[in-house]
Amino acid sequence: MPLSAVVRERCKALLPPGTEIRYLFPAVASTVVGMPLFTKPFIFVVTDENIVMLACSWLSHNRPKSVHWTYERSLRLGPVDTTMDPVFTVDGSPFQTWDEYISVIAAADAETTRDSFPPDPLPDL
Repeated sequence: MPLSAVVRERCKALLPPGTEIRYLFPAVASTVVGMPLFTKPFIFVVTDENIVMLACSWLSHNRPKSVHWTYERSLRLGPVDTTMDPVFTVDGSPFQTWDEYISVIAAADAETTRDSFPPDPLPDL
C-alpha cells in the first residue's frame, strides 16, 4: 500500500525547497531482523539527487521527525533478500521493509544510472 499524500507532505517538509520526491517507502532498522521490540522506523525518500533517510518516532511510523542521513543517488538499495522478511542493506546496516515495497526499491535502483539499464537487444530498429 503506498504511503498517503499526508505522509508525502510531511516528508517533503523536511527536504530542501523544490526537491521532487521520486520514490518513498518505509523501513525499520533492527539489531535482530524479525524482532519488533528492537526496531527504529525510517522513511526512505528517493529524489533525483539523493536518497534521504528520515527518522520517525518509535510510536508513529508515518511521522518523520528529522533527516537521519543523506546518501548519493548512485547508492543501490537492492538487492532485497526475500528469504524470510524482505531485507536490504545500506552501509552494512540491515533494514526490513514490507513485500509491497520490493518493487519500489527495484525501480529506484533501476534509475541510478543509465549504465544500469540492460543493453538494447535490437539497436538497429
